[in-house]
Amino acid sequence: MTIRVILLEEGTAEMKGLMGSKGADLAELILAGWSVPAGFVVTTEYCREFCTRLGHLSGEGEEEIVNAIRHLEQQTGKFLGHSENPLLLAVRTDQDQDRTSAASTQSLLNVGLNDVTVEGFARQIGDRLYALQCYLDYLKQYGQLVYAIPSEFFTEISSHVKGQDEAELELTITEFKYLIEAKGRNPFPQDVQIQFKEAVRAVSHSQRIKASSSQDEIMRKPYYISSEQSAPVLIQTMMHGTCGDLSGIGTIYTRNLLTGERGVTGQYIPTGNVSQTDHGLEHLRNEEPELYARLLEIGSQLEMHKGEVQEINFVIESGALYVAQIQPARLSSTAALRSAMDFVDEGLITKEDALLRIQPAHITEVQKLYTNPISNREASTGNLPIQNQPVTNDECPASKNNSSSPSSADLQLLLEWAEEVKELTILANADRPQDAITARLMGAEGIGLCRTENMLLSPARLPFVQKMILADSESERRRGLERLLPMQQSDFEQIFEAMDGYPVTIRLLDSPLHELLPDLGVLEKRREWLQAEEQQEPKDHQIELEELERVIRRVSELHEHNPTLGQQACRLSTVFPEIVDMQLEAIFRAAVKGIRQGWWVRPEIMIPQIGHVHELQEMRDLVDHVADQVLGEEKRHCHYKVGAMIEAPRAALTATHIARQADFFSFGADELTEKTFGYSRQEAEKRFLQRDKDSRTVTNNPFHVLDTEGVGQLVEMAVVQGRIRKPYLKTGVCGENIVDLDSITFCHRIGLDYVSCLPEQIPYARIAAAQAAIKGQREGAITQNADITTIA
Repeated sequence: MTIRVILLEEGTAEMKGLMGSKGADLAELILAGWSVPAGFVVTTEYCREFCTRLGHLSGEGEEEIVNAIRHLEQQTGKFLGHSENPLLLAVRTDQDQDRTSAASTQSLLNVGLNDVTVEGFARQIGDRLYALQCYLDYLKQYGQLVYAIPSEFFTEISSHVKGQDEAELELTITEFKYLIEAKGRNPFPQDVQIQFKEAVRAVSHSQRIKASSSQDEIMRKPYYISSEQSAPVLIQTMMHGTCGDLSGIGTIYTRNLLTGERGVTGQYIPTGNVSQTDHGLEHLRNEEPELYARLLEIGSQLEMHKGEVQEINFVIESGALYVAQIQPARLSSTAALRSAMDFVDEGLITKEDALLRIQPAHITEVQKLYTNPISNREASTGNLPIQNQPVTNDECPASKNNSSSPSSADLQLLLEWAEEVKELTILANADRPQDAITARLMGAEGIGLCRTENMLLSPARLPFVQKMILADSESERRRGLERLLPMQQSDFEQIFEAMDGYPVTIRLLDSPLHELLPDLGVLEKRREWLQAEEQQEPKDHQIELEELERVIRRVSELHEHNPTLGQQACRLSTVFPEIVDMQLEAIFRAAVKGIRQGWWVRPEIMIPQIGHVHELQEMRDLVDHVADQVLGEEKRHCHYKVGAMIEAPRAALTATHIARQADFFSFGADELTEKTFGYSRQEAEKRFLQRDKDSRTVTNNPFHVLDTEGVGQLVEMAVVQGRIRKPYLKTGVCGENIVDLDSITFCHRIGLDYVSCLPEQIPYARIAAAQAAIKGQREGAITQNADITTIA
């Protein structure tokens, strides 16, 4: 049986799936004895039925909604559309949305106002100016939500309204109605039944659907509702806090929104305050201490029950306190961390609950407040050095005059909690010694990807690489590499020192050949210029021209028609084995020096672009040969590993064979994504991925979030096959598209050992790894309990 409508007084906290969080919270408050404006919820279950009916209510549903409105009329003694005693409604979507959004709920307030009822409302409250202002605001909301008229049009019209004058407001109301008719192609409906139908339709759909073409069409249709996300709709009687001397409206936050410190903050606007000026909670505490104490009691009870900082909207009518709405407060990043830790200290939530609340934006914002005085002593601890600085945050509606200084202990303690539960090791992508130091400072447990091509292709080193490649003989090439060897060795020495005791995964040269060669067009232009110079004014350019001709000839010989799928990585070493020899010699020389200085050196040499097990076998033999020559007696202290970088689908599909020669697998997420989808990241993002996103061809950009359905299946298959051959095979993934909770959760689920990311991403990656472990444990417990219940 479909549950279509639930009165708030008949709801319970267990009905959150049907009523939404806000509706269930209000129902819970009523059960606890607190006063709440009367209302009802059109349920999630019935919203799903709307989708199957193409957005139309059944006859039974329409009747239930009509009965619910009559129930509100009986409770309040007011009537929808009545000229003397009108009932006004607040219609809100009850869908959970991003708390950092400026508007967390789409709503229409004062539904039921028209040219007649506004006068009845004015007599009800004894304030025609306020009634006209409510009508004006309602027209603007209605035009924006129902007809999607941009707010700028309304702002332009109302900008001339300087003071609080009834005549000005009446004129502006008339102009707003003309605007709605012109832009919305329908006049603003004076029939309150049409208003209500369109209000429910508009707020129930997060992406506004096309408005009905005419009022006759609206009247012929049943209540017209559509919601692709099936969000429930919360409908309540409007309470303005304008009846009687002791009345007003306000909002309290149970903790400071900027700092997270204990203590209630908020706003309060008493009756008769024409300017709508916030008098602050101090006014309420001084004038009505009993009501203020009840607000504190509500806030305390809600925090103890929910374990979250609460935003409580309240109304005071003739001395009676009503809770209009409660929801989790939107906090600054600093406040989110501080409050989560305080709730743990107060025993309201567990450490695991606190970790689950942390979002990437929290870590990013707090990291911006840090200074970075890097030292090896600090790096060795994996602690984040933090200097207290003032906080400003645009996320929350708190006063910008408040500032705070975050404590280094907050984030550090959260990261320590994460270390206690996470199972994935978090490594860093680091190509320079400075990157390695930063990575350790951020808590990296090693380097998962050191790209040696970024070392060799720097402006100071590229000429030596090009000279070596363009040499005509092996001896000339080796002379060129002799200049590069000490540079590479120095880099590795500094990285080993920064990572003392932690693994360093070094990927051998992985650049396509064309990136190592001079630009042929530039060379040819230089040749033309020299030849022209020779003709105009004889000069001795013959030696340079001869050398230039040789270089051009050599570049042409090495030219590839499809360079991205040509000689690169392990295949390049078959053409220029001297490059790999030099890199391996630099690695092991640096290892020897580090060992003799007392460092624990743990090099892990990664062979890129493996497509066949024979390629890996040849490279492994070469690594072992160079290691024997360079390490000598120190080999017993240098337990190096050799692994494969899985970037080609074939390597993933033949992982059982490749595992024979590999000590570890490292999945290159970016390259594997490109080769699985069949397009390059640069071209795809520039030309068509955005269009695909708009047309829903691709749900997520696979270069921002790991494609678990395609690329992820290759990774999982390779892990399973590899561990069939070697049960303790070390496996991990590196890339820029893996540091989100979904991707890391996938990596945790399939049993990877590590994730490697950019140094600045490490703090959140550590948190996300803990979140993945916590969710996995809880889901496993639920499954186990369900199995026990089934057996019983």
